[in-house]
Amino acid sequence: MKPLLILAAFFISNSLFAQNKLALLVAVGEYAPNSGVGPIASVNDIKYIKAALNKNGFVDKNIQTLINAKATKAAILKGLTDMAVKAKKNDIVVINFGCHGQQIRDQRTIELGKDEDDGYDEALMPYDARGQYSPTKYRGENHLRDDDLYPKLLAIRKKIGADGSLLVLIDACHSGTGTRAEGFAVTRGYPIPFPDPENPIDSVINLSAAEAKQGFFETMADSISNMVVISGSAPQQENKQVIVNYEELGSLSYAFYKAMSELTPGNNYSLLFEKIKATIQSFIPDQMPMIEGNANQVIFSGKYTAKEERTFIRVGIKTIPAAYDSLFTINKGMMDNMTIGSSGKIYKAGSKEVFANATIRKADNFRSIGVADKLLQRETLYEMKQEDENYGNLSAALKLKFEDASAKSTRLENQVKKILQPYRFITLSDNADFQLAIKSETDFKTAVLTDRNNKLLWKTNLTKDDSMSVEDNKLLIANIKKALRIKYLRTMPDGGELAPFITAEIVADKGNDKNGEVVLQEGDAYQLKIRNNTNTKLFYTVLDIYPDNHIEVLYPYKNKEAADYIIDKSATVIRKLAVSKATPSGMEFLKIIVSKEPMDLRSVFDQTIKRDEMRSFQTVLDDLFNETNANTRADVSSIKIEEIGIVTVHLTIQKK
Repeated sequence: MKPLLILAAFFISNSLFAQNKLALLVAVGEYAPNSGVGPIASVNDIKYIKAALNKNGFVDKNIQTLINAKATKAAILKGLTDMAVKAKKNDIVVINFGCHGQQIRDQRTIELGKDEDDGYDEALMPYDARGQYSPTKYRGENHLRDDDLYPKLLAIRKKIGADGSLLVLIDACHSGTGTRAEGFAVTRGYPIPFPDPENPIDSVINLSAAEAKQGFFETMADSISNMVVISGSAPQQENKQVIVNYEELGSLSYAFYKAMSELTPGNNYSLLFEKIKATIQSFIPDQMPMIEGNANQVIFSGKYTAKEERTFIRVGIKTIPAAYDSLFTINKGMMDNMTIGSSGKIYKAGSKEVFANATIRKADNFRSIGVADKLLQRETLYEMKQEDENYGNLSAALKLKFEDASAKSTRLENQVKKILQPYRFITLSDNADFQLAIKSETDFKTAVLTDRNNKLLWKTNLTKDDSMSVEDNKLLIANIKKALRIKYLRTMPDGGELAPFITAEIVADKGNDKNGEVVLQEGDAYQLKIRNNTNTKLFYTVLDIYPDNHIEVLYPYKNKEAADYIIDKSATVIRKLAVSKATPSGMEFLKIIVSKEPMDLRSVFDQTIKRDEMRSFQTVLDDLFNETNANTRADVSSIKIEEIGIVTVHLTIQKK
């Protein structure tokens, strides 16, 4: 009997840790009578989402649906609460929202949840929501705010734990014009933000106070699960429906179904998102789906893949619709070493077989145009692998300085030279921009990278055999690249075709000095005013360049998306700021970059915390390289890759 007892115990133990796959699907296609909210095709989404889930191990009994009248705010919140009760450790949970979305005035105080620096919460519209404010009938109480969702989703994350997985799909938009356009079906967004006359917008919130409130994606502990959120469009955009097999449905729902049908096990959410994006933009070129959370997590798993730099391409030119095209665009430009003449191989995403050869024909600051030697299908996701690093006119000289001439030191010097060999922009010289020195500590040796002003750029401990690890090899090159770009940024000239239409100024709360200059000390408050004089909305990024050459992104702020930062046509944005503690004295520059499409420049460097009240990312821009016109099947020099404007303002920091 003993073996049987052991076997029984084995099955009992495994049943305790069995992984369930659970889902809650919300679809509101018809709203309550007299709601003033138009119908959409959300109910059609359900069969596509369910089909994708069924193929990946979700059984119908574990997929709950709330449709139309059953999808009230109270019912949705209860469904999320029930999910937190039902879910167990290591479970996989999917939450899907298909409904209208609308921006709504933020809460009145920090205590109530005021945390949006643009003054608006993003909200979903359940069945019992209304589109218009009424002082006697409706004040937005049935809108489902992100503040309402946060504690419910957090409870699920805590329950399933670090080895669980939570995926949230939002096939709605948070604002938009609500019009029909270009033959597409109705959009999933209510026409205007929901107002609150009793809570007028002041355009500015106290960000330091808002920090006290937990962010939507804060982890707080290693014991809760990752959460990946994929939205069909940017917060300020329409989310248009599409027509598939003579049936209207949500663009995200269809793209999710299609991507899940194509992906093989073991792929991560990053690849899933890129496939979703390719499908949506093949239908609707201007729509920008978004992803938040750690996208390196394996789909429907608690496991993670290694972070990998991949270059996905967008087939065709947005303004030239075609099902197939040999031209493609990349959201990388000269800043990312994409210069004219750079070559590479094109692969279908997830495949190891070369599909086509590619050459970059035009490069601007942040985007490039290339041509493939085969036609590419617009709805298919491809990636390009660059064959060589081309830094154009940007180069660096490195000096090696070792303290002794031992065999180990010679071996390390040869190792470093081998590391540098593939990078043609780095040369070895005694008259150098950078120095790599090996210094002896008490029990170990350290490799130290400094610039010509002896500023520390990077350091690492050597291994026991006095060599650098594989990861350190990569970090050495990465930090040289980073320093080169920062070096250029301070002198990058203003300009771009949008620059004449943008004005910016800094206004000190205490007033300017007698010469009209802004001279501030630690803690002093000031305002940054940016004016858009065009007849179209523009997106903006603000880079802060400190007197000691440290650089960080001021906006987009923290975990916000680049698409959140908009200056409306003929409008002014005012941001309230203050001089951080320990800011070095000297001239501080703010570079404002405006564009017609959101540009998130934060991915160049890792996240750091430097300001007292802000989490930001170091980044750089680079338009140093010369370009020449080149022809493909057409003259690509006439094609606009990006429309930007760069304007710089400055202030002087003095010590108290």
